[in-house]
Amino acid sequence: MERMNSIKEVLDKYGMYTGLTKGPSMWPLLHEQKDNIVVVKQNGRLKKYDIPVYILKSGKYVMHRIVEVRDDCYVIVGDNLTEKEYVTDDMICGVLVGFYKNGKRYIDCENGRLYRLYSKIWVALLPVRKPILKLHNLYSRIKHFLTGRY
Repeated sequence: MERMNSIKEVLDKYGMYTGLTKGPSMWPLLHEQKDNIVVVKQNGRLKKYDIPVYILKSGKYVMHRIVEVRDDCYVIVGDNLTEKEYVTDDMICGVLVGFYKNGKRYIDCENGRLYRLYSKIWVALLPVRKPILKLHNLYSRIKHFLTGRY
């Protein structure tokens, strides 16, 4: 059996990649090592709210949400982040089309109404996201202190 070494190789060969998420940058939408993503090969220009998978110069794969589409690039921010990144089409190898929440319930990122509503609200909250995330972090630490678990 042939072994694929990268997400890009899988997308180039099969047109689709599935796997568990890694990292907390897309919380609260995606939870690390719990949610199984479905990514397809990019087909044309992406739109605001799409979640591309792209490759940094270091070779690291990243998956963050588009908050603005420009002629020469996309402005992208992780749902659990506040810093903007600028990504060009040549860096993108795929786009998230759906995911299995906790490996069970499928969320359709292309047609799901609740998903689209979440995306619009979360992007609209970008200017106040930093205090929201700080409050959540404080809540988590207090909860951990009181209960001894997360």
